Amino acid sequence: QQFVDADSSTWEELESTWGSLRASYSDTNGNLVGYPCGYSYPGLYYNVDMLEEAGIDPATLTDMNAIYEASKKLVEGGYCTYGIGFHPDGFYPTGALGREGLIAYNNRNGYDGKITECLYVSDATVHDAIYAMLEAYQKLHAENLCVPYGSDYQADIIPQIAANECAMMIGVVSMTTKILKAVDGQFEVGIVPMPSCTAGGKRTGEPAGGTGIFVGNNGDPVQMQGAYEFIKFLSKGEWSAHFAVSTGYLAPNQQAYDSETYQNFLTNTWPAAAEIYKSLAASDDSASNPYIPISNEMKAANKLMIETVSSDPNADIDAVIQTAYESIQEAIELYNLSNP
Repeated sequence: QQFVDADSSTWEELESTWGSLRASYSDTNGNLVGYPCGYSYPGLYYNVDMLEEAGIDPATLTDMNAIYEASKKLVEGGYCTYGIGFHPDGFYPTGALGREGLIAYNNRNGYDGKITECLYVSDATVHDAIYAMLEAYQKLHAENLCVPYGSDYQADIIPQIAANECAMMIGVVSMTTKILKAVDGQFEVGIVPMPSCTAGGKRTGEPAGGTGIFVGNNGDPVQMQGAYEFIKFLSKGEWSAHFAVSTGYLAPNQQAYDSETYQNFLTNTWPAAAEIYKSLAASDDSASNPYIPISNEMKAANKLMIETVSSDPNADIDAVIQTAYESIQEAIELYNLSNP
């Protein structure tokens, strides 16, 4: 932020960077700490032709129970072996809560002060959203409607999508190049934003992730200024667009999106990506990722929740949530004790 404030020129690309991305690369006071040169958007990939044949409108795939119902229709209708596969990562429950419009930790997910409490149990709204999400995972697996959770998305799920054996996958947009290459034009690949936990989800927040670029403080003001200028250069329309289409990440600002390179990608390679930008244009900063120093422990606990209900159709979902809460809460307290 100090370089931005001292910059006498206009950084138009920063001003047109999608608000939800900019918020995710800012500190608790709204100061920019980096720039999202590569935005890894969580979403739901789907086989356009198969869903159309089955009479499923992808616009209705907004929450986990809707995904369960669609998968049931697809599998029972004989359109595919599995309705959906999941990239097995503990980020996605956090992403679903963000799409829901919920804060999972106190002090506004750590943006209004240090996180001291996980709200999975104490906040009834958060608890009920997580419960609904886990219940959908449990039903999907109990009824054999999805690729078993934990399957490798590159080695297992994408090949099944390409072979018309699986209709949908929850993943991140940086997987696009791999999916399009595997499908190789056999059918159109669509994408809709990350589903929320429940049908009542707010769905205006965009949980951001991916590749950011930062200025490291090495004590040399000339080198640090050079790093800042390079970040500005990388954000320019054609350069930023080239990075996006080469990697599968999204174009982070309007200039990159409007560039000839990216518009050619949208027209000739992946028209479905336009749906993502409609969502981004209507987004806000309600899906702030938890500003939390124990993210690895948080993701591990989240992943274990899904693994437990997916492997055991009789698992007590309340008990599963309680276990995740206790694991996360212990990690928070231990970290805060050692970092007063």
